[in-house]
Amino acid sequence: MFIHELSPALFSRTREKLLRFIHVHGDRRITARAIRWLRALPAEMLEEEGNIVLIYTQNSKLLGCIAVYGYGTQESFLVVHQKAREQGIGTALTNAALSRLGKLYVRVAADNTASLKTCFTIGMVAFACVRGVTGKPTLWLAAGDWRKEDVKTI
Repeated sequence: MFIHELSPALFSRTREKLLRFIHVHGDRRITARAIRWLRALPAEMLEEEGNIVLIYTQNSKLLGCIAVYGYGTQESFLVVHQKAREQGIGTALTNAALSRLGKLYVRVAADNTASLKTCFTIGMVAFACVRGVTGKPTLWLAAGDWRKEDVKTI
């Protein structure tokens, strides 16, 4: 197993592969807004504080990715290969993102029990419930050196 932070150059070279991976393995839970964000993300934005894309590979095969913008206050999502779930990959990626960023915010639909399990496993705290972009009840969760005031959309 290997978790790798994508540099701007590597992100530029692998963006289309990541988008295909998200389409195939995202179970239609990744919002269109999040996909548009990743598609349009200028690679050099990954050099700015609070932004990161991490991938999890094993034997050179992509098994997971996490993307975070603005520590997650703007955008964040996690996708794990369908055949590699329940192996701790989501937890490892989320922990790695938190470790590198120092704080992490995510929005998770209340009916997405797998993602909520991952968040609670690493000690994230639910601090608000809002109506998400799909209209579903959605929890705001955070971990690390977070402050509720960082999230302007509540």
